[in-house]
Amino acid sequence: MKRAEKITGVDQPRLRLLVGSCFLLLLGIGGCSERAIQTLVVNDPRPVSQKPSMEPHYVTDGQAPVPIRVRIPDIEVDAPIIPLQVGESGVLLPPARNDIAGWWKDGPEPGESGPAVIAGHVDSHTGPAVFFRLPDLPPGAQVFIDRADRTTAVFTTYRLERHSKDEFPTDAVYGSTSNAEIRIITCGGDFDDTNDRYLANVIAFARRSG
Repeated sequence: MKRAEKITGVDQPRLRLLVGSCFLLLLGIGGCSERAIQTLVVNDPRPVSQKPSMEPHYVTDGQAPVPIRVRIPDIEVDAPIIPLQVGESGVLLPPARNDIAGWWKDGPEPGESGPAVIAGHVDSHTGPAVFFRLPDLPPGAQVFIDRADRTTAVFTTYRLERHSKDEFPTDAVYGSTSNAEIRIITCGGDFDDTNDRYLANVIAFARRSG
């Protein structure tokens, strides 16, 4: 299936994440591709007064509580979050179900300084999965992360990108940030019927706003 992306910015980081149709693969950055990333850029049409601030403006929580749920009203996401870890072969083991999201537990918790990575399936052979509508997420949308201490960290999206899987933007996803941010990742782009996999990743970028 094919979708359009709305994108409004640029960033930087450290590891390489390649998302397959059913799993995530973490690799060293190695040789970076020289080919252009597959992104579509549009200007945010809203008046300046209605746009979210692009500057960090919310202090982080230090050692933040573990995330347990993600809610994104604009795309009707309301799902549990489970911790994900890397297996012996370097594969970040995926959520066991299509209706839940996973958080890379060796990275920052949402609310800590730095980019917390949340990933989930886009669909399955039985239908849409948790992040099926991620490509439709607009800039300025709110993402609510409920945490184990019963607090909620709020993030506001500022960019959405689509990248070919062999051109994953390692620096933009994993690079250090002065404030708390999150990256939400799923599969997207064209579907390769021969190999039963999507050829791209969709990545939403958000900064803490509450």
